Amino acid sequence: MITNPPSLAAMLHRLPAAGYRGPLLLAVLLAVVAAPDSFFRERVVLGTVLTGLFAAVPLMAMLAWALVRLAVSPAARSRIRRIRRPGNSVLLGCLLASVAIALGYSVPGEDLGMLAMGVVVLGLLPFAWFAWQMACTAEPTEEAGTGWLRGLWRWTAAPLLVGTTVLLINHGLPLDARFAIARPALTSYAEQSLATGSVNPHQTWIGSYPVRDAELADGGLKFAIGGSGLFAHHGYAYFPPNGPTQHSGEYVHVSGPWYSWSGPDHF
Repeated sequence: MITNPPSLAAMLHRLPAAGYRGPLLLAVLLAVVAAPDSFFRERVVLGTVLTGLFAAVPLMAMLAWALVRLAVSPAARSRIRRIRRPGNSVLLGCLLASVAIALGYSVPGEDLGMLAMGVVVLGLLPFAWFAWQMACTAEPTEEAGTGWLRGLWRWTAAPLLVGTTVLLINHGLPLDARFAIARPALTSYAEQSLATGSVNPHQTWIGSYPVRDAELADGGLKFAIGGSGLFAHHGYAYFPPNGPTQHSGEYVHVSGPWYSWSGPDHF
């Protein structure tokens, strides 16, 4: 029997339902953090960092309490034996956090706002899931045998997402892929600026990058990436074939006429 896929309206109608509210809120927060000029960006980033710093000790205490309870309580051990597979909130939260971490490593100097959000969410998810397991008292709803096998992908999805993200970051793929996608637009902008001898002051987004403080310097064009770094500016620079005419030690060759650079630490 062939059934029609759910309509977009039906999918949107399900978003406020239980299992989607947390990921929906997380997606909104990530959208705020992804906008470098957002009024709420610094506040969200600061709140996320403080949450990660001050929540570590209480969470460790909660985990220790839960482990002690498991050791002394037969009822608690029986409840854990009826452990439930990860739900939609866990999987969607893990996906969004992994994407945030990958995006955090996709710019020179790293986007610490995206990294903080992703790391904190991944750190909190296991505790939230464990607390939910302890709160559940109903018997699992999976059918015996084949029902458990149909849900097996839920157990492997989160480790695969995290492992894949770590593998991609370890090989620098988020940084290289984002630059490769934006390179044609960046090259066009740089060549036009060098040909005219002026920089468009109203240019804010080029390709997938929020461009800031673009200027003609050292025989080429250099600009910072909005949201990158914390105590110093980071960005890219475009130079003709002979490379930078001055301060060549400040630039790191990326590919062809493109270089990366980082400003002085203001901390």
